[in-house]
Amino acid sequence: MNGEAKSSLSGRAMRWAIALTEEKSVTGTGGEASFGPWLADELRREAAFRHAETWTIEVEPEDGRHCVAMLVRGTGRATIVLTGHYDTVTTRDYGDLEDLATQPQQLTQALRKTLAMAEAPAVRRARDDFASEEFLAGRGLLDMKAGLTAGLAVCAAFAESTNAAGNFLFIAVPDEENNSAGARKAAQVLTEIAGEHELDIFAAINLDAIADDGDGSKGRVIALGTVGKLLPTAHVVGVPAHSGFPLSGPNAATIAAAIAARVEWASELTDDSRSLPGTPPSLLSIRDGKSGYDVTTPAAAFATFNVLSYRRTPDEVLERFDRLCADAASACLAELKRRRHFQHGSAAIDLLETIPLHRYEAVLDRLDAEARSRLGAVGASLAAGDLPLPEQCRLVTD
Repeated sequence: MNGEAKSSLSGRAMRWAIALTEEKSVTGTGGEASFGPWLADELRREAAFRHAETWTIEVEPEDGRHCVAMLVRGTGRATIVLTGHYDTVTTRDYGDLEDLATQPQQLTQALRKTLAMAEAPAVRRARDDFASEEFLAGRGLLDMKAGLTAGLAVCAAFAESTNAAGNFLFIAVPDEENNSAGARKAAQVLTEIAGEHELDIFAAINLDAIADDGDGSKGRVIALGTVGKLLPTAHVVGVPAHSGFPLSGPNAATIAAAIAARVEWASELTDDSRSLPGTPPSLLSIRDGKSGYDVTTPAAAFATFNVLSYRRTPDEVLERFDRLCADAASACLAELKRRRHFQHGSAAIDLLETIPLHRYEAVLDRLDAEARSRLGAVGASLAAGDLPLPEQCRLVTD
């Protein structure tokens, strides 16, 4: 690639990155809902894409959010998908600079002044980066509107080339920062798009950034393959008791807390790649089943974990998760028995010898047809709503 071509790519990417960042699209706001149609209109107006096919895909009926698709054709059926999300996290954490959060050039200038007297190492690095004039700040610019515009710049160069082989299918989606509703919708319709447009999709590139807290070199790598993401969840059922008589039965929240402590950063669920250490599991949410305050201990508790995997199947992950949960519950129960015996001696109140562990599908197998039908209706009703997936799972399990 010659210098002129590189300049054209970077120039276009810069222009579009600023334009997309200036258009607010915080997850769950009207800006996210309006961004998809706005982006589609902008692409249709772009001279480089005058022969491209651009359309929007509604995430769900009356949802208000849209995936944006653009097909840039060359020759043949071979197709690469370029994809990423356009929603962003909130701008509230910019504090006094929130009004500039989506104005990259003005925000960068303001941050240079704000960080001039920086002392903390991380803040000094940010100050030096901005002083180099090689970086721009802005909510959503890194995560990940600049990635989208890098893909658009390549699509534009491809569209303007002569007899280019293959095709590019660009797809921008909403809701990555929450439930990935946009990406899941795009995955559902991808086969239909390929059939309708006679495409052979052989590769997909996620245009998102790669984090690097060092000198930036690792952030410029191209990562091959993908990472699997699971949300294993423990639904703990205890014995509710008046808090004046807590020895009447094990507290569900106490057992859930023991499981959370055992699973957090557990090496047993850390799946290393061939070249990089894996990401340890982490607790995303823990809550009990109570809707308000009372003096009864929780009857149930729910803990959801983030587990990333390179090679392990979901069943392998769940088997490891099961063992960790069983170990944690057993150790917790043994400690409770020790404390109870220390305080009450031979007049000990009965506790379970073990805490049984069941997979959801095993419990499901025990239901009769009528109960299965009712549960299916509950699941369908929850899936049609906008609750996060872990909350849907909790309500179905309850």
